[in-house]
Order: sequence, then structure tokens, then C-alpha cells
Amino acid sequence: MTDSELIKNHTIFHAYFCHLIESDQAESAEDLCEISFQLSEEINRRKISELQIKECIKNTKLEPHDQLMVSKYIYPELLDFVGQS
Repeated sequence: MTDSELIKNHTIFHAYFCHLIESDQAESAEDLCEISFQLSEEINRRKISELQIKECIKNTKLEPHDQLMVSKYIYPELLDFVGQS
């Protein structure tokens, strides 16, 4: 998996995870936390910075529903930029 694929998967996963928690639908939270941990560890292992993540997401064309989730839960400041490239 490339860095940009990892960043996209990491960000979208966490956006949906937040949505599930907020809507009390995170029934298998332990499994989701394990996935979250693995994705975050890989981000750390590759030494990908928060700035790199933001720039990647800013320059990635996301599906409309993914764009909404990311801008609502992860990067509201990027709402105008997410998926616009």
C-alpha cells in the first residue's frame, strides 16, 4: 500500500469510526479499535506527519459520502478543499 493509500484509508476509517460511535452503532468497538491502532501504527512507522496527511487528503478526490464524513469528523477546516482536485 502506498503512503497516499494508507493516509486515505486511515482518514476515512477514522471518520466512519467517529460516526459509528456518535450514533451508538459501534457494537464491535474492540475490533474497530484494533484496526484503528494498526492503521495509526503504520502511519507512525512510516513517519507520516499530520501536515502530510492534511495535504494528501486535501489533494485526494474522495467519494461524496467519504468527503462528508472526513469533513464532519476529522478535518472540518478542509471542507472547501476535500475532493476538489
